[in-house]
Amino acid sequence: MKTLLYYFFIILLILSSCSKEDNGKIVTAGIYDIDFIYYEFSSPLKVKLKLDTLTDNYIGKDSIDINQDGIYELFISQRIHLPPESGSPSWEHFPYFRLTLKNGLQVAIKLEYYAVGHGQVNEINWVDTLNYKTRINNNSEWSESNITISMWIVPPVGAPGTLPFGTWYNLTNEEKYIGIRMKIGSRYKYGWIKVKVNLREDMQFVSFALEK
Repeated sequence: MKTLLYYFFIILLILSSCSKEDNGKIVTAGIYDIDFIYYEFSSPLKVKLKLDTLTDNYIGKDSIDINQDGIYELFISQRIHLPPESGSPSWEHFPYFRLTLKNGLQVAIKLEYYAVGHGQVNEINWVDTLNYKTRINNNSEWSESNITISMWIVPPVGAPGTLPFGTWYNLTNEEKYIGIRMKIGSRYKYGWIKVKVNLREDMQFVSFALEK
């Protein structure tokens, strides 16, 4: 009898925990209130590119402190090659726009499969593009932390199979959101980053929010 009561209370605790998580605040892209850390750049953050004369690549990096604790969690890197080369770029020159995630930060991702020949397929994860008011905290696909993940790339010569270009590659004059989360204590805090895409080479970070 004691054993049955023990298991009964364990089940109640599990159900209670799930209920608390399910009944948490709904987090949607672009929406925030006093329960969020919110930050808007005085002018949109755009990666400043500098010419590397050794490779003829234009390279730039920047970073964002998402939870405003003095430690940077999001590192942005961009590379383009000008003037455009004929054909596909080599491994040393292929353009990209990437995010490196640190200190527990994760982003919502989109999984894409692509053919590599002989009936085989590989998979690649991209930073997902979310629309305004898309619910974020019920998203089931999240990156790991402490990784680098692309928003778009131009596949280099020698890339395996028909490598895709990424979820952000074809966007022009659009505003999209990156879903984010960080595990703080025993639960995830959810939020978003607003990105204005003029062209794939001109991506501007406008604002971001994260649950307190």
